[in-house]
Amino acid sequence: MATSSVAANGNGQAALDLQKDKDQGRVAVHSFDPDASPEAKGAAAGKAREELNLPKAPSEQELPIDRGNSAVVPTITVHDADADSEKPKMQVEGVEQVDEDASVPPGALPAAAAPSIPDWYRVGWRQVSGIDQPPPREGEEKDKAVLETFFTDQYYGSWYHNAGIIIFAVFASHFLTRFHFGWGWLFIVLAVCNTYYTTSMQRVRRRARDDIQRELVKSRLASESESADWINNFLDRFWLIYEPVLSATIINSVDQVLSSTTPAFLDSMRLSTFTLGTKAPRIDHVRTFPKTPDDIIMMDWGISFTPNETSEMTTKQVLSKVNPKIVLSVRLGKGLATAAMPILLEDITFKGNMRVRMKLMTNFPHVQIVDICFMEKPVIDYVLKPVGGETLGFDIANIPGLSSFIRDMTHSTLGPMMYDPNVFTLNLEQLLSGAPLDSAIGVLQVSVQSARGIKGSKIGGGTPDPFVAITINNRAELARTKYKHNTYNPTWMETKFILINNLAESLVFNLYDYNDHRKNSLLGSSTFELAQLQEDATLEDLTSQLLMDGKERGELRYDVSFFPVLTPEDGEDTSDTSVGIVRLTVHQAKELDAKKSLSGDLNPLAKVFLSGSRTPVHVTKAFKHTNNPVWESSHEFLCAEKAKSVITVKVVDDRDFLKDPVVGYMSIKLEDLLASKKDNVDWFPLSNCESGKLRISAEWKPLNMAGSLHGADHYSPPIGVVRLWLDRATDVKNVEATLGGKSDPYTRVQVNNVTMGRTEVVNNNLNPVWDQIIYITVHSLKETMLLECMDYQHLTRDRSLGSVELRVADLAKDSDDKMYPFQSIGVKTATDPLRLDGANTFKGNLHYTAEFIPAMKLKGIKFESHSNEINQAVAADDDSGSGVVSDSASSISSSDEEAQAVPDGVTIKGKKKHTRAAKSTDTTATSATQATAASSETQPPVEEGIEMSVDELMTHQSGIIVFNVISGQLAKKARVEVLLDDGYWPCFSTSRARSTKVQWDYVGEGFLKELDFGQVWLRLNDADEGDKDAIIAQYKGDAKAFLQSTLNGPQTFTLKDESEKDISVVTVEARYVPVPVKLEPRESINNQGVVRVDLIDGREIPAVDRSGKSDPYAVFTLNEQRVFKSQTKKKTLNPEWNENFQVSVPSRVAADFEVEIFDWNQLEQAKSLGSAKINLADLEPFEASELELSLSSPKLGPKGRVHVRLMFQPEIIARSRKNTSTFSTAGRAMTQVGVLPLSAGKGVIHGVTGLFKSKEADEVSAIPELPAGQASVPIVQPATLGTLGSPPLPDAKSKTSLDGTHEPGTLRVTVLDAKDLPSADYKPYATIRLGDKEFKTKHAGKTATPEWDETFVFAAGPYISKIHVWVHDHKTLGKDKLLGNGEIDIWRHIKPEEASAAEVFLELREGQGLMRLNLEYDPTQNPLGRSSTGSRENVMPRTASIASPSRFSIRGRRPGAENDD
Repeated sequence: MATSSVAANGNGQAALDLQKDKDQGRVAVHSFDPDASPEAKGAAAGKAREELNLPKAPSEQELPIDRGNSAVVPTITVHDADADSEKPKMQVEGVEQVDEDASVPPGALPAAAAPSIPDWYRVGWRQVSGIDQPPPREGEEKDKAVLETFFTDQYYGSWYHNAGIIIFAVFASHFLTRFHFGWGWLFIVLAVCNTYYTTSMQRVRRRARDDIQRELVKSRLASESESADWINNFLDRFWLIYEPVLSATIINSVDQVLSSTTPAFLDSMRLSTFTLGTKAPRIDHVRTFPKTPDDIIMMDWGISFTPNETSEMTTKQVLSKVNPKIVLSVRLGKGLATAAMPILLEDITFKGNMRVRMKLMTNFPHVQIVDICFMEKPVIDYVLKPVGGETLGFDIANIPGLSSFIRDMTHSTLGPMMYDPNVFTLNLEQLLSGAPLDSAIGVLQVSVQSARGIKGSKIGGGTPDPFVAITINNRAELARTKYKHNTYNPTWMETKFILINNLAESLVFNLYDYNDHRKNSLLGSSTFELAQLQEDATLEDLTSQLLMDGKERGELRYDVSFFPVLTPEDGEDTSDTSVGIVRLTVHQAKELDAKKSLSGDLNPLAKVFLSGSRTPVHVTKAFKHTNNPVWESSHEFLCAEKAKSVITVKVVDDRDFLKDPVVGYMSIKLEDLLASKKDNVDWFPLSNCESGKLRISAEWKPLNMAGSLHGADHYSPPIGVVRLWLDRATDVKNVEATLGGKSDPYTRVQVNNVTMGRTEVVNNNLNPVWDQIIYITVHSLKETMLLECMDYQHLTRDRSLGSVELRVADLAKDSDDKMYPFQSIGVKTATDPLRLDGANTFKGNLHYTAEFIPAMKLKGIKFESHSNEINQAVAADDDSGSGVVSDSASSISSSDEEAQAVPDGVTIKGKKKHTRAAKSTDTTATSATQATAASSETQPPVEEGIEMSVDELMTHQSGIIVFNVISGQLAKKARVEVLLDDGYWPCFSTSRARSTKVQWDYVGEGFLKELDFGQVWLRLNDADEGDKDAIIAQYKGDAKAFLQSTLNGPQTFTLKDESEKDISVVTVEARYVPVPVKLEPRESINNQGVVRVDLIDGREIPAVDRSGKSDPYAVFTLNEQRVFKSQTKKKTLNPEWNENFQVSVPSRVAADFEVEIFDWNQLEQAKSLGSAKINLADLEPFEASELELSLSSPKLGPKGRVHVRLMFQPEIIARSRKNTSTFSTAGRAMTQVGVLPLSAGKGVIHGVTGLFKSKEADEVSAIPELPAGQASVPIVQPATLGTLGSPPLPDAKSKTSLDGTHEPGTLRVTVLDAKDLPSADYKPYATIRLGDKEFKTKHAGKTATPEWDETFVFAAGPYISKIHVWVHDHKTLGKDKLLGNGEIDIWRHIKPEEASAAEVFLELREGQGLMRLNLEYDPTQNPLGRSSTGSRENVMPRTASIASPSRFSIRGRRPGAENDD
């Protein structure tokens, strides 16, 4: 009774004091029921604000693994417990729903991403100053600016302006006097001069004054402190507005903490009053440190919070002042026998000197890290009255020694956190990113194998019982092995999984000796740096020394493997992955059933169980006296089988001395919980209670583990392909109109957010015509294809121009045919409008034709499913001869009632998903019992379809190849791309390898048009998907041979780079699904290849010269691009050429191949003598056809004939692409020997590509393929082709020129021509350098196929091995642009010990194009006897003049080029 009386008096006095403060009217005093919920207190304190919950430091622990061993069956359907069935949209209480179509007020944030800034804009000081640009190379510094090169400082600047005004005055006065102007005009000139000098002097004085003041300020900043009155004035006014909001935030955060951390001897602790008063904190002084790095700001702030200081306040402010008050209601007793006692904290005073250090960054919020520390101990004072209130209360600071004790305890707590030199760090970038601070970046698999040679023994003698405990940086123990009895050489073979937040820490192995009745003894420790896993994520057979006090105590053997979290690419769906980390968050509960509590209040906590386990993996804190707890407690665990994982959450009433009853529980499959999050459903009803709802959510983070993404378990065979003829688009959106340009459109086809195919880019065209046919694999009638028109961007991300949806159900339907269970509805020809992203508007139309082609239903279109690495590791643990190391504390609840209250089974059940390749008539049985479900799992369904042997499959030309990329041993960590036929776009790509020894189990598909002529590419790409390709190694092979080997089982393929030094090995298995596709002639491999043209002679060529003759030469063009020019035959009407060339033809059907005869003139332009079309579609492959072509011209009429011989060799023309979508329409043959001269009628050269074989091919010697980038043809008879190869460099015996015994020979380099340059708008010229000599050709006119035909002579020997070639675009003004470059290995193509010659084809780098040169070497002639080591020959019609850049050109010299001859 005495205690109750004191509490009542205290409450009454506190109420009077608070009412007095409230009546003063300036600031609201927040009073509320101490038993009210935190939400109610927050609403009373001010407008509700989002809780500022800073996550605690990550608590590492061994990850529990959910292997999905549960036999639960869903019983109810997922629904939003709070949602009304009539309201389709989710309504959040207190949040106004915003209409997306509503007008946007001024100053609102944009709804979509801002348009990208063009590359030619210079935005901000960084771009204008060029600070981020690399320094100019040596030799280019002099060309930086013409003014700095030719004028010194004395000829411009202030001197120039001063001299200019004087010259102006002299000439103006002379002019005015000479033409007899009056004195008034002279005064005007004087006024102009006076104005100039007045302005100039004002600027000089102002700049000098600013410079002096700036220097003074810098010195004062470093030594003196300045006031901050301006910000204090702002705080005085802003504090009255912000204090209620700040109080509400503090109450919402602190009250939850007090409720969960109440000591056992108290019933509860709650805030009943909270206010920070009317006087704002002040900044007394600021000192700035100017001499810091550019991205660091460091200041010392003198901060004080003295609400009782009234010296600077007016009388009115003093009368209305409210002091800070905090009233804490502490309830004593238990159950019904409780009493509240108010504790009053007031007159809070704080003063300290704080150092603030901020690190800046370029992106928002521009402040990355804030470091805060106190330079000295702050002064803290307060009045604490536990009993009696403000009037009758007694300040406990008056008790001797108590005040100093509390102060010392405060300093000892804050000292390690934020007293100098310790700093308190806030990472604003991470805080504002939205990602949890303790979010895992991956899982560490640690396999502890054994320890050998342990030195140590038990206390008092005896053999130790060792076990290993694992920690991070010697913090809390994360995992431990079982102990082994009486051994110095234990073998554990146990695997542990540990959640990792940072790879910059150390993994510590502590070896202990297990003791039954006393503390375990430390025998030694070993450390592993996790940073090593960044280079290779899998490290096996590691051995580390066990150390104790610096002495060796044995060795530990273990394996470490790191599985990082998969980062999905743009639009990639990772929800189908089976292995990953689950971040489960138990948010809150409401309306809990309190009938089991006599007082009507609960002390609720939540326990999380996985897949029927009786031990909880996570327990939240218990909140006292509330039926609406807010936990916001997160936990992460490792899930090995997502489809089988079940989560059970029990809400328990925590009772101290009695059994803890279960208030309610819920069980849900993990897949259903993840699917509910997408539907914005996170409230779920509790079972076994009359009321109560629980709010939980889960986040799925897939792991980069074999089979987790696109694994064999998730694969369903295709039902067919969709043949898409993307014809054209009209009136597409112009996203480059503001820049004066047009869009560069292409179309891509996506299925499930994965790009399955795409067209080429059409530059600067709003009505692009693609006329391309692509094939898309589909697996279900419910799939939808997205045909999206995109604008290509060279540097930034491609932009959408609109999209069209095409449903498979509109093209196909079910069929009763067992071989083809689906059939086509028909051909759909459509012109659909393009729907713009983010709006219900349309712009432009897409013209396309679509047709479904069914796939054959076969048996065995699947791969053996391997258990994932986690289950394999857990199953491999050896428990023999081990004992469990137990702790004194037990985590298992002692309540039997809790376990009995939760029966087996799932209370919440989601809707069944529609599986891929399922028919539309499939139904879902909802009344299946647990026994039925269990029996269905043990008896797999009978597989339908027909069986075919490998030989029978090989008779089908077109079909779908299903690849299973199993594993690899790589030269470098990269990803494997699989391509078919022309290698234009990858069929699919695996994820980047974690280690050089990698396990993928990745299943993908690709459509093959012609089995006999198709090719399979396996490429190792080091670049990320979407970036410019960085091909490390590749394999190319015959598709038919590839399938024959991989259909019988996994096969290993070797991927090589150009030098064949870095070799990688990949293991692949495949399946083949025939699809009866009828190809158009233009789609066939027979339609593309290489045409060899022999230009033999001409007859009856028209005469146009005065002599009655002509000087004819022939020009061949393919699709309006010049591909060959013959030699000029002088003064003849019946020329004999006998020349040949080869040209790659992407499509014979669509080829426009033409030959035109010209008459050469020395002074005027060449005249056309006639032209003839050549029909390539009628050519038979591998058969020589001789044609007599009749010439015709508009002026001369039909007159003259040309005799040619043609032979067509089918080959796949590989199309190249750059970056994400830069494509070249000009292709190149996939084999370098495609340019070799082939004799007519000789059949096929064996070993060219392996695609085409004949009986005659065995008689021809195999020609080794030259490395990519260079190929050559010896200028000899075809009979010597068998000796062509890549001879090694001369050995030491042949390199006699180094010691002077042999003179160098003569090398003649003839630069013939080039083709396939980037554009026809360039004026190309070539630069050749050998050793220290360099020559340049004349620049050609604007063309993409320049012809130079110029010869240069060099001195060459075996000690000079390379010719460097550059092709530039000639600029009359400005720097010449590099179009490409390359290197020629001289002795690869010609022999250094004898006279030889070769025609070399060089593929240009850093650009595109193919260059043709002739190399002629004569070792018997020494050009050093001439005046120079390099010269230029005069060979008609070759020119003897040396072309040099214009005298206005300021193009910088290349390194090593010292003078131009």
